[in-house]
Amino acid sequence: MDSHDKPADLRATPSSAKRLLHRSLALAGLALVVLLVLSGKWWAARSNQAVAATERAASLPALNDATGWIGLALLVVVLGVALSLGFRSIRNYRFAVDFAHRATAVTEFNQRRLMDFVELSSDWLWETDIEHRFTLMSEGMRSMANMDSAEFVGAHLWELPCNNMDAGRWSDHQQRLAKHEPFTLLISRYDLSGALRHLEFVGKPLFRHGHFEGYRGVGRDLTQRINAERELRDSEERFRTLVEGSFDWFWEQDTQFRFTRLVTSPRNEHDLDIDAVIGKTRWALAEAIGTEPHWKAHVLRCEQHESFSDFVYSRRMSDGSISWFSASGRPYYDDAGRFCGYRGVARDITAERNIQLALAASEARYRTTFEHAPVGIITLDADGRRQSVNAAFAHMLGYPRRVLLGRDFRTFTHPDDQAADDQAYRAFVSGQISSHQGEKRYVHQDGHTVWAHISVTALRDEHRGLKGFITIVEDITARVVAQRERRAAESRYRRLVDVTPDGIIVHRDDRILFANAAATHVFGAPNTTALLNTPLSRFFEKPHTEDARKSLALNRHHQAGQTLPRAQFRFQALSGTDVEVESTGVVVDFEGGPATLRVIRDISDRVLAERALQESRTRYQEVVESVNEVIFQTDLNGVFTFLNPAWTQISGHPIDSSVGQPLASFLHPDDRGRARVLFKRLNAGAAHDEIMELRIRTTEGEIRWLEAHARQMIRSAGGTIGIMGSLDDITTRKVAELTLKNVNMELEARVRARTAELEASNRELEAFSYSVSHDLRAPLRAIEGFASILQEDMAERLDATSGAYLARIRAATLRMAHLIDDLIELARLTRQTLRRENIDLSQLVEEITTEMRHESPERVVDIDITPGLTAHADRALMRVVLENLLRNAWKFSASQAVTQIAFFATRDEDEVMFCVADNGVGFDMAYADKLFQPFNRLHVTSEYAGSGIGLATVARIIQRHGGQIRAESAPGEGARFSFSIGH
Repeated sequence: MDSHDKPADLRATPSSAKRLLHRSLALAGLALVVLLVLSGKWWAARSNQAVAATERAASLPALNDATGWIGLALLVVVLGVALSLGFRSIRNYRFAVDFAHRATAVTEFNQRRLMDFVELSSDWLWETDIEHRFTLMSEGMRSMANMDSAEFVGAHLWELPCNNMDAGRWSDHQQRLAKHEPFTLLISRYDLSGALRHLEFVGKPLFRHGHFEGYRGVGRDLTQRINAERELRDSEERFRTLVEGSFDWFWEQDTQFRFTRLVTSPRNEHDLDIDAVIGKTRWALAEAIGTEPHWKAHVLRCEQHESFSDFVYSRRMSDGSISWFSASGRPYYDDAGRFCGYRGVARDITAERNIQLALAASEARYRTTFEHAPVGIITLDADGRRQSVNAAFAHMLGYPRRVLLGRDFRTFTHPDDQAADDQAYRAFVSGQISSHQGEKRYVHQDGHTVWAHISVTALRDEHRGLKGFITIVEDITARVVAQRERRAAESRYRRLVDVTPDGIIVHRDDRILFANAAATHVFGAPNTTALLNTPLSRFFEKPHTEDARKSLALNRHHQAGQTLPRAQFRFQALSGTDVEVESTGVVVDFEGGPATLRVIRDISDRVLAERALQESRTRYQEVVESVNEVIFQTDLNGVFTFLNPAWTQISGHPIDSSVGQPLASFLHPDDRGRARVLFKRLNAGAAHDEIMELRIRTTEGEIRWLEAHARQMIRSAGGTIGIMGSLDDITTRKVAELTLKNVNMELEARVRARTAELEASNRELEAFSYSVSHDLRAPLRAIEGFASILQEDMAERLDATSGAYLARIRAATLRMAHLIDDLIELARLTRQTLRRENIDLSQLVEEITTEMRHESPERVVDIDITPGLTAHADRALMRVVLENLLRNAWKFSASQAVTQIAFFATRDEDEVMFCVADNGVGFDMAYADKLFQPFNRLHVTSEYAGSGIGLATVARIIQRHGGQIRAESAPGEGARFSFSIGH
């Protein structure tokens, strides 16, 4: 029977009784009518006794006849039965009515109880019609799922917005409904507040007299369970990842420190015979001698049942190799407190140990290179102070090393170069450059100037923060002096050219007709007059006099304006010295006839220079052919035009076949594009030498690294004619650099992995702290509640000491509750997502101080707020920071006659620091490091209230913003808290 059918049947019982009563009354009435009719006839017969005897005789036997009396008796019986049935029907009707009232009351009570249960439970009821539209949705949906039940009434479920359902899933659901099958459906939709809810609908079909009338069921809000299951899965996954990623083995030991269990991590690739380990101690496996100090200390620690961490030891494996392990463990006890053994983890650190040894060897090689390098090498910290210098640099300046160490990089720099050093340092600090090259001057110990070429490289951490510098210093004093001397010689030569122009003469028929002042110097005459009418042939030696005269004489074919070919002569000046001259001439008309105008240039120096140049070229060729570096020259397209023999030694390619080939054809394919860029920069007019590292492939297939130094070749008349430079074989150095770089990259990867593990552990600890803080509330409430009941109910029966104890219990629980609230707030702030925006800190300070003034209107307060101080930060979190700092200043300056609080900003090395200062009691800076730790207080609670969480909360918020916070104070002199906000 359906739950709605039973009350209807019970209510039908009185109506059935009424119908029975009506029938009984009708039957009794009919019997009464019949009885009255027969009685009337009988009465009429008695009254007519005087009728004729025949008639009376005929009638009396009818009355006295037994049959008549029987009929009368039957009539009376029928009448009695009818009356009895009537009275019985009336009694049954009254019973049915009473029973119906009682059943209705029970049904209504059960209905009310059912509705109360529905309203108070986590489920709600619903019904649909035959078209699957909702006809009923109880109000429990609003209280349980925060959704409007009216939205469902009259609608199909699939017409409502759902996040997890698509057309295919709705189609499957509708097919189940069409088959009138029970169903369970889970949907996700947003509630009235916009939160995503997960709802479960469980329904079964309704049938009445075999006809389908719809569905009836219950709904449940499974949001918390689904979210909890999801968080549980995530937590289990994090825990599993943490466990599998944190160690190689998990182990257990008994009370005799023998291994009883050894579990290998899934990621552990080390093949360890577990059966050979079980039943043995750690020092037995390592074959350790008990007298070794570190083993002796470890065994003693275990015997004292103390925890140990990262105990490092070595062990010879079955294959003869030595492996290193790091073990950590802690003792565990049973419920009775008896020592049961140790549990812990172990890691295979063989690779790390080998890397440490390799790193030590690399450090030794670096130290050897550092000490014996022919150039000066300096390392500086981020502030520019020298941390180490090698012997070459100390010798360069003439100072002992102890004098150079710890000094600023500007120390011993020439005063004229200190401004350039400062500018370069600022560029390093601001991140504009990471390397710098240039020339600078130092002041030697004896006072003379040392010229140096410096190469500075910045050392930065993974966040691009400046850690220090490495500087290479090369002494170029000799080169600078040589350049100066060369420039001075060139200047003297230019002045000589300016004051001694070429000699000019005009001659005809071997006679000098005109000579300028410069010609007197060429021919060695005291003045120009001494040269006039002097034969040119006299300046030539006897054997060559006639030949010279013929070559200088005009012939009939020469005409005015005709240029004569360039000629070079050697003659003897009037002073008796031999002079080499170069002459160019032109036929001119002079004093009525043709003559030769000749420009004579004394090239004696040039000839001598050419001879010296030839000798220099010979020496240069010998040097070029003997050096180990490749000397090359190319055209503008990078095609070799010259190579020295070192090319064949390094590359194996013959010089004859290499000249005429482009440099790029010998390079590694990955470096050819870089080489083209190098030549492009040089052809574009690079102002300095270009340096680039390139790789070539030798004839034997070997890859060798070369350091290329290239510059333009300029014509004497201007313009680039090609590229020249050198190629230095740096293969050995490059291999060492790449090896060291790979080692450093591996170390950095390990550091990042360890950092990620620590961050995950910190997040788990914060979640654990938050959960424990919540779980502590229940016992505290119980303690406080029972203490309150005892204090109220037994106040008259307790003595003063017991009452004081109860008061102290309640006060302690109250303090503990405040501490838990602060811990929860600290954990909440740690997990809260940062929402940065531009906020006016000055306005926030104004609002907070206004609230504090209203709380204590009797105090005299002088508050100085610098207006317009803004920051890009989370508004809610920054209000927590400012409120904690300002209320601390308010609290600890309460003893002053006039409280002074200031909010302002300062700049510290390009970083803005916001400050809150007061004139309160202050504190000793020796304990400043404890200020920002939870529950650490510098003043007793009786003097100043508080839980010791406020400044820890402030420090955590500032740290999450990427800033820093510090405190400055002295007892009785107030305090100042300064904080910055990261970008």
